[in-house]
Amino acid sequence: MTPDILQSMSDAAAMLFQWRMMFYLFLGAVIGTLLAVIPGVGGLMGLALLLPFTFSMPATEAIVFMIAALAVMSTADSIPAILFGVPGTPTSMVTVLDGYPMAKNGEAGRAMGAAFTSSVLGGIVGALLLIVVIPISMPVLMGATSPELFGFCILGLAMVGALAGGSMAKGIGAALIGVLLAFIGQDDQTATLRWSFDTLYLWDGLHILIIALGIYALPEIADLAILRKAIAPSGKRSKLSGVGMGFRDTMRNLWPVTRSATASSALGIIPAVGPTVIPWLVYSYTTMVTRGPKMFGRGDVRGVIASESSNNATVGGALLPTVALGVPGSAPMALFLGAMLLHGIAPGPDMLSRNLDLTYTMVWGIVLANVIGGLLALGLARPLSLIVLVRPAILVPVIAVVVFAGALQSTRQWEDGLFLLAIGALGWVMKRARWPRAPLFLAFILGPLVEKYFFISYNIHGWGFLVRPWVMALLGLTALFLAGIVIGRWARKRRQGKRLKSLRFTPSLSLDTVFAATVFAAFVLAFWTSLDWRFAAAIMPQIAAVAGIVFAGAALVGVLTTATWHSHGALEEETHFDLETDFGDLAPRTILLRGAHFLAMLALLGALSWAFGILVALPVFMIAYLLINREKALITLTVTASFWLVAWLLFDKVLRLAWPRPLFDIGSLLPF
Repeated sequence: MTPDILQSMSDAAAMLFQWRMMFYLFLGAVIGTLLAVIPGVGGLMGLALLLPFTFSMPATEAIVFMIAALAVMSTADSIPAILFGVPGTPTSMVTVLDGYPMAKNGEAGRAMGAAFTSSVLGGIVGALLLIVVIPISMPVLMGATSPELFGFCILGLAMVGALAGGSMAKGIGAALIGVLLAFIGQDDQTATLRWSFDTLYLWDGLHILIIALGIYALPEIADLAILRKAIAPSGKRSKLSGVGMGFRDTMRNLWPVTRSATASSALGIIPAVGPTVIPWLVYSYTTMVTRGPKMFGRGDVRGVIASESSNNATVGGALLPTVALGVPGSAPMALFLGAMLLHGIAPGPDMLSRNLDLTYTMVWGIVLANVIGGLLALGLARPLSLIVLVRPAILVPVIAVVVFAGALQSTRQWEDGLFLLAIGALGWVMKRARWPRAPLFLAFILGPLVEKYFFISYNIHGWGFLVRPWVMALLGLTALFLAGIVIGRWARKRRQGKRLKSLRFTPSLSLDTVFAATVFAAFVLAFWTSLDWRFAAAIMPQIAAVAGIVFAGAALVGVLTTATWHSHGALEEETHFDLETDFGDLAPRTILLRGAHFLAMLALLGALSWAFGILVALPVFMIAYLLINREKALITLTVTASFWLVAWLLFDKVLRLAWPRPLFDIGSLLPF
């Protein structure tokens, strides 16, 4: 490093350790931690809520305050992901895969200890790597044009193959469902309305928060309501204090932490690959390279470590294109960019030259905020881990209200609640039919980016953009990755001496069969309805629909046939990249009835909120749910009154959330 760079780093550290700066840094870390615990808030909405409070702050203090809040949100959002299987933000969705099963096994403390420790280390490693790459990053950033970003997106979609688990057809079919969901709304190229069904709400498409909470949060809450058992059995209470064990797990896996954080920080620099995608890529790679016994997807602490060290490291990587080019590296960074402009700080190459000390102040702020946030989260881990012992009759309605309230903040329209229920039902059926949900979410993010960068590249370069050196390299890497998956599966079968013995046609009217047939029909209908669209609007949806017909058809054939295999020993079980719930001896009819009851109660919450407002609907819903589930009247009233008071103070007075206007605004008549 040159003396000028070292001097800038020193000046930045001296600036940050002034008492005023440290106060705002600590305040941002504390508030960010508290906001991240609320499902649906996360980085984007959290920064939006905090931005007005920075107007009266000096510019540098405001930037440090915002960057500290954003940095710790990637740590604390693992708390609801582990305890309830509800991702605090989309970035913590991958943590659910192993963190929630650990909580159900009585290891919530261990999972949170590992998550917080690896988050802190990942954030520090990512920020320190950023310090090293800042001087050499400008040429790389300037060279990443639309064709290269297209190549990165294609590589990201290829990772779906690694997330498919035991059934490649189901995994890729789920990804193609996500692509079609992402194409709903007005097409950017031709302004064609794609599958909007004459609904104004769908003109802008489905919001990512609706997909995240619907596809992951609601199915886990529904399963908890159906089982009617605490998340962790009371007999496993002694394991809930394993925070120290999680810390030791992370220390034993320092190399995977460093590897994950380094790769995530580097990928985070590329605007096309955001923090909602990178942890999935790191997790899938970790499952492939990890040796020895594996429990990924069923409660493997190494899965928690990989995902959490990854999502924190992306914050530093996403910061670099934001400040150096004015190109947000992630959605929250877009809001952070707005905060910089509001405070008179212009992003651009000067941030890596004349204002390098300010850039390094942000980087050091990320390092210190991660340490503060990690310590705060570790302090909360032990008491919060006891939540897994709370009766579901009390826990389910509380989480459901928080998730519903978070979903209403996506576009602040009542349709948010309706589509939350629809996507939640889809997620629950996918989970029961063993269709992995991770590919759907990953493709929902990357599908529109592939279409966007394809048309930008094609309009500028024609088909010649495909033969640009970096594009060819990325596409070649994609082909090698997919070939590696196929070869790896073939090699595994060969090691086991696995060969097909017989294949029988065994039709049955099961949930798996009905769902596969429904998905197949949906892809056919999607292709048929797109035939009247203009070429630019139709080409990508039609490619996705045709591919979906192929893979959904293959999945349907797989469901309707039974294969018998020869093997030298016990068959090695394929990793299923999704949560699974064991309903024990519950009859299918009981499961469906309880699931329908939970859906009806959520519909009641939505209807009452639409009619009278959520703060009026909340106590009615809580009392009805608790009494129907045979809670005592005193407990019902105490829980309802306590939760309503907390919700009113938090949502209405502290966060000042804006709600859709109800049909009868009774809440406005109240004196408080």
